[in-house]
Amino acid sequence: MRYTRLGRRGPRISVIGVGLWQAGSRLWAGRRRETLEEVRRGVRLALEHGINFFDTAEIYGAGLSERILGEALRDAGGDAIVATKVAGYKWTWFDVKRAVKKSIERLGRTPDLVQHHWPPPVYAPLCRLARSLERLIDEGLTSHIGLSNYPTPLLEKMLECMHRHEPVSNQVQYSLAYRSPENRLKPYMDRRGMTLIAWSPLAKGALADLREPKTLAQRLDPVFNAAARDERLQETLARIAEKHRASKAEVALAWLIAKGAVPIPGFRRASRIESYARAAELQLSEDDVRALDEASREYLTRWGVEYRSLQFYRWIPGIFQRLALILGA
Repeated sequence: MRYTRLGRRGPRISVIGVGLWQAGSRLWAGRRRETLEEVRRGVRLALEHGINFFDTAEIYGAGLSERILGEALRDAGGDAIVATKVAGYKWTWFDVKRAVKKSIERLGRTPDLVQHHWPPPVYAPLCRLARSLERLIDEGLTSHIGLSNYPTPLLEKMLECMHRHEPVSNQVQYSLAYRSPENRLKPYMDRRGMTLIAWSPLAKGALADLREPKTLAQRLDPVFNAAARDERLQETLARIAEKHRASKAEVALAWLIAKGAVPIPGFRRASRIESYARAAELQLSEDDVRALDEASREYLTRWGVEYRSLQFYRWIPGIFQRLALILGA
């Protein structure tokens, strides 16, 4: 397994991580007993392959994801770097602190990284949120702080507000089928020494050769539908995969690693983990990367020049965000 640094001075993490959104989520049919058992096996298998970075959130399965991850890590007994996220509508110190303390209870440990899941409502003062995140480190509730789904302008403002601790990362949607971060956000993050953690790195399975949606999460995702029907991109992935005796998913993940991102693919079957470990070792040539860049060029701007994922939440009052998340957990 290859490793990289989280931010400038953060811990060493594997160049690929594991996302735990599926664990407990109704959108992924993730509350089935067999799915949760697969998650436990997958966490253990990841550690055996040297994958040490695990990402979850308080809203995933209404906390079930954190609980399952914590149990799996205790059973496996390996060293792990755990990241979780506080819901975006929480921005006061009282709400942020309470959320993280509950996450600690469910995980059975202090998370190494706490991320603010999406930008707060427009009425929330960003600098007040920034101070709340910094206090998490000051009070020993985490070692590092990060952001998630912050576009360049809001990321710049948050960094201006922070004086004691800078975020080490920004977790955003990034894949061959969603390349908007490359235009402005990623170059800015690179200059600031921030790690880009890539969620939905396989476009919810469309870049792993899944052509028809199987879950509600896939049916509702325009990126999944676009990538699944993009014959040029699919053919390029297939050609490069055949060249390396790899799968399409492994090539798509290796492309992200070559771009300097840390992908966190999810899974519902533990067997996926072995493929993710192979992706971490797959070295694409410059010609491979250029071919994939060209085949996916339209996705640099198709979803917008600036990063847009989850930005609509900013216009929804926090109370309504909370109700929607309770119903959809």
